[in-house]
Amino acid sequence: MPAVPPSPSAARLPVVDAARGVAILAMAAYHLSWDLDFLGFARLNLLENPFWLAARTAILGSFLLLVGVSLVLAAQRGFDRRRFLWRLGLLAGAAGAVSAVSYAQFPDSPIFFGVLHHIAVASVLGLAFLRLPAWANAALGVAVWVLPDLTSVPLFDQPALQWIGLMTFPPDSNDYVPLFPWFGIVLWGIALGQLWRGRGAPAAWRPGGAGGRALAWMGRWSLPIYLVHQPVLFGALSLLVLLSSGPDRDTRDFLTNCEAGCATSGQTTCAAQCRCIADELKRANLWQDVLANRYTGGTRAAVAAVVVGCKR
Repeated sequence: MPAVPPSPSAARLPVVDAARGVAILAMAAYHLSWDLDFLGFARLNLLENPFWLAARTAILGSFLLLVGVSLVLAAQRGFDRRRFLWRLGLLAGAAGAVSAVSYAQFPDSPIFFGVLHHIAVASVLGLAFLRLPAWANAALGVAVWVLPDLTSVPLFDQPALQWIGLMTFPPDSNDYVPLFPWFGIVLWGIALGQLWRGRGAPAAWRPGGAGGRALAWMGRWSLPIYLVHQPVLFGALSLLVLLSSGPDRDTRDFLTNCEAGCATSGQTTCAAQCRCIADELKRANLWQDVLANRYTGGTRAAVAAVVVGCKR
């Protein structure tokens, strides 16, 4: 899970830090794939392809599992209220920053309860389950995980309650990690930490090479890495788009859809026709209206004239 900068006195387990490092690497790879798809460098279909859906679940699940494990290990060393509140404040502040940026950049699909929001809330709720036996936390985790598949309540459709996860429709958000079902994985992490507690072999592991040490380091500083990596990746790829002479994402999507529709009619000059249509729409200041599906009587007639002209 995203972690705060460690204090010198804090006892840490390199195996947990390394596992968190693997998770942050996997998340960075997923975000890179999302950026490539969003900016038009590749067509990966992350929201529908079973592979990418499974990858997101596995990566997110690994972070939340480590949240539960870390809660148990921290409690075992003695609950440090000041350190806990400091860490919680950092998480809440980072979550608020992510929301603010997403509302500015993606107002139609902002992040109002993403992974950082969930970790902050789960870190508080998880304290109430530390005294339960491992089998009870595992069973409760199953119940929390399956509940959204069994029930949905219109009451939770209200914006103020959508973070709970029992709403009747999926919200438009680029990172939605509601309490149900994802807190179930945190409970499984607590159960795993309770079963693991007192076993010496995993706790005694130390990174033996440069790769292992790098992963452990990344795990110790996963919160700043999490906050920085996506702006850096997205910014670098966006700059590449600006410097590239190729079409932007909107143009690529338009050409793909136009050529696919044209091909069904058996025409052989679809690529040239569609390129002509895109260029003429931009020249006539109709491009943004077409992309936004804003049609008036005059706009529709002007677009139709462009299409007819490019087919001649």
